[in-house]
Amino acid sequence: MTGQVANPEAEREATVVALQQRHVGIGWRQPHYAELLQRRPPLAFLEVHSENFFADGGAALALLDQGRAAYPISLHGVGLALGSAAGLDPAHLDRLATLVARVAPVRVSDHAAFARAPWAPGGPVHHAADLLPPAFTEASLAILADNVQRVQDRLQRPILVENLSAYVRWADDSLAEADYFNALTRRTGCGLLLDLNNLVVNALNAGLEPVAAACRFVDAVDPHSVGEIHLAGYAALPDITIDDHGSRVHPPVWQVFAHALRRLGPRPTLLEWDTDVPALDVLLDEAHLAAQALARAQGPAHLPAQLSAQSPAHLPARWAEYPPEHPLARSPGSPLATGVRWPRPGLGAAEPAAHRGTEPLRQQLMLRLLWRQAPPGTLQGWLRCAPQQAQRGLRAYQANGQAMAQRALAAAYPTVAQAVGDEALATLACALWWRHPPQHADLALWGADLPHHLAGEAELADWPWLPDLARLDWAVHRCEAAADAANGAANADGAAARANAGAMPPGLDGLAAADAPERCLRLKPGLALVGSAWPVATLRQAHQDRGDDRLAPARAALAQGLSEQALVWRDSGWRIRVQALPAGDARFMLAVLQGHTLGQALAAAGEGWPFEPWLLAALRHGWIDALQGAGVQSA
Repeated sequence: MTGQVANPEAEREATVVALQQRHVGIGWRQPHYAELLQRRPPLAFLEVHSENFFADGGAALALLDQGRAAYPISLHGVGLALGSAAGLDPAHLDRLATLVARVAPVRVSDHAAFARAPWAPGGPVHHAADLLPPAFTEASLAILADNVQRVQDRLQRPILVENLSAYVRWADDSLAEADYFNALTRRTGCGLLLDLNNLVVNALNAGLEPVAAACRFVDAVDPHSVGEIHLAGYAALPDITIDDHGSRVHPPVWQVFAHALRRLGPRPTLLEWDTDVPALDVLLDEAHLAAQALARAQGPAHLPAQLSAQSPAHLPARWAEYPPEHPLARSPGSPLATGVRWPRPGLGAAEPAAHRGTEPLRQQLMLRLLWRQAPPGTLQGWLRCAPQQAQRGLRAYQANGQAMAQRALAAAYPTVAQAVGDEALATLACALWWRHPPQHADLALWGADLPHHLAGEAELADWPWLPDLARLDWAVHRCEAAADAANGAANADGAAARANAGAMPPGLDGLAAADAPERCLRLKPGLALVGSAWPVATLRQAHQDRGDDRLAPARAALAQGLSEQALVWRDSGWRIRVQALPAGDARFMLAVLQGHTLGQALAAAGEGWPFEPWLLAALRHGWIDALQGAGVQSA
C-alpha cells in the first residue's frame, strides 16, 4: 500500500492562487481587453475607469458586459471631483448612475480631489481633468462630505474615497490627513480606498522616510473603513516623484503593504498600471506577488519558499463579520443590489458650500494658475512648500494636463494625428487645452473645437482639407459612443444585432401608405453626414491603408478637385463605416437627419432621384431605425 506523498510547494502555490482569486484584482485596460477575456486568469475582480464607459452604447459597453459576465467589476472614477467647492457636475453624476445601474459593480470609488472651479466668480465652471489636493481643513472636509453624501444618495450605495498623491501642500492644513479621512468616513458612511503608492510618493516628495511615514498613516486610519487597497508604481525624477502608474510596484510600497495586511487583514487589492502598459503577464505576475504577500501575512504555513517569513499578526474582523449595513460587509465576489441602505450620520453644521471660508477662492486660483490665467506667485502665501518645490508641483500638474490633452486628441482624431505627426499633434493639443479648457471630466467630450482651431492655423494653410478631415474624425468618434438602436438590434455580444441586420425596421411597411410622404424616417443613432469640398472619405481611407502607395488615391482625388459627402455609421458589429455618397443620396439623407418628412427629403434629393436603390442600400447597411408616423419629427 503506497501512501500519497505531500507536495508542500504545490500546496503553498495553490494557497497563493486561491488568495489571488479571492482578494486580488488588476486594472483592465485597452491593450488587454481581448486577451484577458480569452485567458480568464484567476482574479478576484477587474477595475475599470468609470469615465471610459460613459458612452450611450456601442462596443465599449458591450465589452464591459462581457467582462462583467466573467469577473466582478469595480468602477473607479477620476472625475467626480468630490472636493470641489463648485459642487458636482450633474451630467457626470447622471452618467455614473446609469453605468452603476447597468454594471452592478462590487465597489464604486473616486478620489478626495477637487477639479471643478470657475476662473472668476459667476463664470463658467472648468474641469482641470486632474486630481488636485484639497486642504486638510474643516471647511474643505465639509465640502467633501457634502459631495460624497450627494453621490451616495444618488447611487443609493456607499462609495470608497481614495487618498491622493499631492504635489503641493497647503499652509493652512489644520487636520492630519488620516484624521481628515477618519472624519469623512464617520460623517458619511463611505469607505476609504487606501492607496499605498500615494502615501509613499507623498513621503518622498516631503523628504520623509517613505515606509515609516506611510505606515504611520496606515496605523492612524480606522481599520474598519478600509474597503480596498491600491498598489502601483511611481516615477522617481531628479526633483520630484510622480504617481504615474507606469512601472512595477516599488519595494517601499510592498513593505507598506505587508504592514497594512498585518494591521488590517485581507482587503480587496488592486494592481494599477495605466501608462506604458506592459504585457498582461507582467500585471499577472504583480498580482501573484500581492497574493504571496497575503499568504505571508496569514502565517509561515502559507509562505512561499522563496520569500522570507514574517511573524503572523493578529487579524481584525473579516468582511463577513462586519454589520450588514456596513459598506465593507459585502463579499468581493457578489454584486451589490440596488436600493441598499447604509448609515447616514449627520453632516454637522451645514454651511452652504459656496460660502465655506476660503475654499472657493483657493480652488479658483489653483485652476487659474494651471491655465496661466494668474501670475506665477499667486498661491505662494497659500502653500506650505518652498517656492521652488511649489513650482515643480504646479509644473507636474500642467504637464499631466497637456499629456492628457494629447492622448484625448489622438483618440478622437486618429486620422489628423497620422497626417500631422506626433510633434505637431502635441503642439495642437497644448494650444487647444489653453484656449478651450474642458468643462467635463470625460475627455471623450473634449476636443470638438479642433476643426475650427485648425482652420485658423496659418501654418496649416497648405493643408486646407485638414479641418474637414478633423470634422470627419470627430463624427466617427461620437458615432463609436452613440446609443444602440432603439429597435433593439444591438445587444451585449452583437449576436442579435448580426442576426437582425436584415430585419425590416419598425414601421417601414408604412411606405406603401397614402400618408407616407408625411411620415419621417428615423436613422440609426450616431449616423452622421460630413459634407466637404475635399475628398475627406478618400483621405481618411488613405491614412488607414498600408503600403508605400497608400496615399496615391488621395493625391489623385485632390488633384482632380473632387468633393465628397462622407456618411458615417456603425454596423451591427459596432464597427464604424465611412462611405462617400452620391450628391442626391447626400441631399436626401441630410434632409432626413434635419427632421424633414419623407416627402420633403425626396424633394431635396432632386427630381428624378431614384429612391429604391437608396432604400435597398439603407436596408443592407442598417441605416434606418424606424419609419415614424405622420407629423413626427425624427430625433
